[in-house]
Amino acid sequence: MSRTAYASATGRRARVLGWAARAGAADYGTVFTWKTWLLGWFVRMLAQVLFFATIGHLLGPGQARYLLVGNAVALVTLHGVFASASTTWELQYGTLPLLVASPTSPTLVLVGRSLFWLPDGVACGLGALLILGPTAGLHPTAVSLALIPALLVLVAVTSYCLGLFLGSLVLTAVDLRNVVSNAAFTVMLIVCGPEVPSGAVGPVLARLGQVLPLTHGLLAVREVLAGRADAHTAALAGWETLIGACWLAAALAVLGLRARRSRRDGAALFLG
Repeated sequence: MSRTAYASATGRRARVLGWAARAGAADYGTVFTWKTWLLGWFVRMLAQVLFFATIGHLLGPGQARYLLVGNAVALVTLHGVFASASTTWELQYGTLPLLVASPTSPTLVLVGRSLFWLPDGVACGLGALLILGPTAGLHPTAVSLALIPALLVLVAVTSYCLGLFLGSLVLTAVDLRNVVSNAAFTVMLIVCGPEVPSGAVGPVLARLGQVLPLTHGLLAVREVLAGRADAHTAALAGWETLIGACWLAAALAVLGLRARRSRRDGAALFLG
């Protein structure tokens, strides 16, 4: 493929992703206005983090900060995993057959369809750290304020990749979409370190946590907030990136396989 043709194909893919993202954002805009999001959803997320931080105050010194940071970053992951449910919206709306029949890859549309979860999750997680942090003795420095948003974006993207993979598995099992996302998030709360150190759950579950998003990103956030941002922090961010890339590759492979099978056998709903 010539450089010009490659650039043209890349531009087309970018436009498809952009329009899919706009469609998803428009759908989300029918659920929340900025007022209902701020006074409803955002307050609910803050209350969730504050609940765990309060438990930390009862457990002993340092526990409130540990739980507050862990659950604030976990909010970012929660929104990313929500992609497993919103990926099924095309089937519910009846537009999936049209995507399968179109010349554009349905995978591009499904990848862009739920991108609105990323800024939502980052806003909730960062807001929880900044607003509730002082209640647990957390006072970010200028350096941490510069690095934390980037790390939260990284966690959001890697969690979104996992959510896409789970969504590709339940694309036609709509009744399981919330079950799968909630189960995945619960497992991540247990093994990825928001509530207890990952080593405290035993070697088997700890190894599971090492291949899931959030684990390394959360450790990097904790190091930055502790004023220890160094090469080890960068390595943690690198591992988080690699894990997210692997989950994205798996999601693209499953979605692509289902699209090819649907186009081949005429079952334009990814069935079978």
